[in-house]
Amino acid sequence: MSPREERLSRRGCLVALGGATYAAATGDLVSEWRRIALLTDGTVGAAALNLDSGRSASMNGDKRFPLASVCKLPIAMNILGLVDEGRLARNERIEILVRDVVSSVSPIAQRWPTQRSFPLDEMLELMVANSDNTAVETLFRIGGEASAMEARFRQWTIARIRVDRSERQCGLDRSGVKNYPPPAEWTDAVVTKLIEQTPLAVRYQATLRYLADPRDTGTPTATVQLLAGLFRGKLISQGSSARLIEILQSTSTFSTRLKGDLPPGTVVAHKTGSTNTINGLTAATNDSGVIFRPDGSRVAVSVYVKASTRSDAVRDSVIARIARAAYELA
Repeated sequence: MSPREERLSRRGCLVALGGATYAAATGDLVSEWRRIALLTDGTVGAAALNLDSGRSASMNGDKRFPLASVCKLPIAMNILGLVDEGRLARNERIEILVRDVVSSVSPIAQRWPTQRSFPLDEMLELMVANSDNTAVETLFRIGGEASAMEARFRQWTIARIRVDRSERQCGLDRSGVKNYPPPAEWTDAVVTKLIEQTPLAVRYQATLRYLADPRDTGTPTATVQLLAGLFRGKLISQGSSARLIEILQSTSTFSTRLKGDLPPGTVVAHKTGSTNTINGLTAATNDSGVIFRPDGSRVAVSVYVKASTRSDAVRDSVIARIARAAYELA
């Protein structure tokens, strides 16, 4: 085969794999992302970095988006930082307080109060891989909350990611609940009742305010920088990094997002994030992680979709197609 025939054959293969693949292969990645983003009426932000070649791309990469449960990634890194510093141990048992228990999306809550303490390592795995909401309440609390997270981001020199409130407090604020009791007095029943009693119109307006709030937000570019620091072992110890990467690879939530359009069997280490839908408006649909390519290289990808009225399937598909295009970033 001549060089020209080889190039034509290669081009034909790329076209057969789809427009996203061809665009990425010809360096038109961002243009392809913009076409994909038109499928949703929300704002889409994306960033990608090949951790081995250094090639990068971004679209709305410096815009802020609600983290939702993507916050569980830096919270886990902060906890493992405390382990590295000798202030916690992965095998120590952590007490679950009444205020920590969240019944929705929580294997821990299903076992509480019969079991009131859990090994820290198990809690990390449940928080990240299963997005356990009781685990994140507990680990945010024992990790020092907002002030500790702010200090950790400074230490890591990661700007434009903020973790200011617990996920439960974010949920209360996003639902427009006023005059709620202090965290020490929270119970699952009390918090659920406060939200359910808030009129839908109030919750909708609160969601709009939440979307404009800089607290508990991140940018796609900063999230990719956080992932790069983790995978390169520059933010926490090599052992802690390896353990968290192993957990990220076992993530069980939303395989329809980053993983949704990748070749079968592709390994992805990722953390998803979502908010509920109010009057058809979904504040946040997110997925951020690292894709392992067959050639051994790794591509960090972060995709955020905010303020969309499209269906779950459409929002997930947007993330999946952007990830598929980024997969070709050599």
